[in-house]
Amino acid sequence: MGINQIARPLATLALLFCAGSAADGVAQSDDPVKKAKDVVRQGELQLAQLRREIRDENFDAALRVLQEYRDAVKSAHVRLKASGKDAERKPNGFKNLQIHIRQNIPRLGQTILTLPVEQREPFEAIRKELDAIDRELIDALFPRQPSKKAGVTKPGRFNP
Repeated sequence: MGINQIARPLATLALLFCAGSAADGVAQSDDPVKKAKDVVRQGELQLAQLRREIRDENFDAALRVLQEYRDAVKSAHVRLKASGKDAERKPNGFKNLQIHIRQNIPRLGQTILTLPVEQREPFEAIRKELDAIDRELIDALFPRQPSKKAGVTKPGRFNP
């Protein structure tokens, strides 16, 4: 029995144990900021697991991992919004989640490109959902962005 035959199942068990204990902590946390930070930590593990599942051509398992990740991100985002905290003045949690998503959307896109074409659609739909959450977080963190309508300027602002 080779070292890879032993190490791989042990690594998978360790990942599942860590992700399971992190998920338990996320579920029990009442603080939305703590939950967002937990989702960021757990998300890194989940995305690593996603890449391993795709590499091993376990596409159904990979989709389940990505769906769990998306659900955790959505839950953290909803809880942050429901907290009533002003993301612009107290960005803790909002910023952590937004940076995590922003960094991982391109990585997820690259991972999706490694999938067979017929398997990509559900993965791409989830990537688009994560992108929408990222945009919402940016809007919450920076509500005073220049107007998105062409030609409209806010008083005191110059739009070249």
